Amino acid sequence: MNILFLQKRPLFPATTGGQLRTLNVLRHLARWHHVTYLCNVQRHELVAVDQMVELGLRVEAIPWQEAPRRSLKFYCDLACNLASRYPFNVNKDYDRRLRARAAELLAAQPFDLVICDFVQMARNVLGLQTPPKILFQHNVEAQIFQRHSEQDAGWLRRMYMSLQWRKMRQFEAAAGRQFEGVIAVSPLDRDRFLRDYGWDHVHVIDTAVDHDYFQPAAHPGDDNRVVFVGSLDWLPNEDGVQFFVDRVWPLIREHRPQARFQAVGRNPSAALARLRSRPGVEIVGTVPDVRPYLADAAVVVVPLLVGGGTRMKIYEAMAMRRAVVSTTLGAEGLHVRHGENILLADSPREFAQRVLDLMNHPAERQRLAERGCELVRKRFSSETVARQFEAICRRVVDECRARRQHAAGLAGSTAAFASPHPAATC
Repeated sequence: MNILFLQKRPLFPATTGGQLRTLNVLRHLARWHHVTYLCNVQRHELVAVDQMVELGLRVEAIPWQEAPRRSLKFYCDLACNLASRYPFNVNKDYDRRLRARAAELLAAQPFDLVICDFVQMARNVLGLQTPPKILFQHNVEAQIFQRHSEQDAGWLRRMYMSLQWRKMRQFEAAAGRQFEGVIAVSPLDRDRFLRDYGWDHVHVIDTAVDHDYFQPAAHPGDDNRVVFVGSLDWLPNEDGVQFFVDRVWPLIREHRPQARFQAVGRNPSAALARLRSRPGVEIVGTVPDVRPYLADAAVVVVPLLVGGGTRMKIYEAMAMRRAVVSTTLGAEGLHVRHGENILLADSPREFAQRVLDLMNHPAERQRLAERGCELVRKRFSSETVARQFEAICRRVVDECRARRQHAAGLAGSTAAFASPHPAATC
């Protein structure tokens, strides 16, 4: 197949769950098919283009500059968005130049399929003359805003998130209906899309792990070290780390004063940086490789209170044979079972007790870690999941081709106009 793939930015460095999930698919898809990757690129990301070309992708990069979070321009953009009918993230990811380049590529080449990575990118392709289109949907985006509107501490932020929720719900519902197929990352998300938006064209893939990269650690880790890994500039992660340090960590330190907590991930906010003053807390920030931190951990925690999709960080920790404690929401959509290959807890006291139990009992920690590692390495290799993704792509292309042939045959035999499938523009 000849595929046009749209994303906002390059996949390297792969520091977010979305980048890792897409990378795990595209590193294989680029070997099996011709993939043109169209994205925006900032000046400091130009080196990533060469890395993507090495994967076998043809990269089309359109220059762009993002306003840093908490900068004056960032807050001005937030304020201006109050007057827009689109969600803030959708406006931020729209680029007229990128859309124009997509139109040029579609006119110049016989693409079989267009894939849009995240609904925030949909404005860059909807309305163009395209072959079949697939939306790769890593989250139920509106749900993330809804949860923030219900749980954020500040009333002003809750109000803003409530507005974003309503905008995203309307945009997401309408945009998804204009794709011939949607790929979700869990049956839970698929069911929500059907229930909330009436989408009946959603397919599901599993969450993949690069087993060659995330190898089981050779040693049991430091009994006193607790680690969180995730993008620290993503609001659900920021809120989760804040909750853990404020509400859970003091309970752990009360019983284990030598314990240390490390939060590892890109671009920690000023609020998270201030947590470095707390006893035993280290906000590590951006690192070139998260594996040494996972390898040294006794327990990996996922204390998320808000989010959507599935958390790759859980499977990556399991692949490295590390015990995981998560909130129920943090593990939603994953094929895990409390007490068998993960521990789940939602209240601060219960979460702290789960972590302490594993720190205090290395044999139980090892048993949980072994079960998790076995699950992930048997079922969720990146190539297996990439084959799932490829099969859905072929199915959507074949179904669209069959509808076109049927419509042409019907028109020829009846000399009447045949209405296209409501979701199809192919």
